[in-house]
Amino acid sequence: MATLPKSARTSRLDMRLTPTEREEFELAAALKDMTLTQWAVQCLRERAREDVAEETETRLARKAFDEFKKALDLPLPDEARVLLGQKRVWE
Repeated sequence: MATLPKSARTSRLDMRLTPTEREEFELAAALKDMTLTQWAVQCLRERAREDVAEETETRLARKAFDEFKKALDLPLPDEARVLLGQKRVWE
């Protein structure tokens, strides 16, 4: 794993672990030929990206996406038009 220059990493993250957790993490890092810090940063970064994507992206199967696109082209239902014509509670 490529590392950044030492000066680029100035922020610390301290964690409390059980001895078993630490042993497990150290073994995983060793199996990947990484330091514990490299392994932890890589895992945390991957998980952070997954969690952010999961909460901010919507994924649809091809068929569902095609149906969604068709629905966007349809005229608004009367109920939606009425709702959009009403004064908003925050106005």
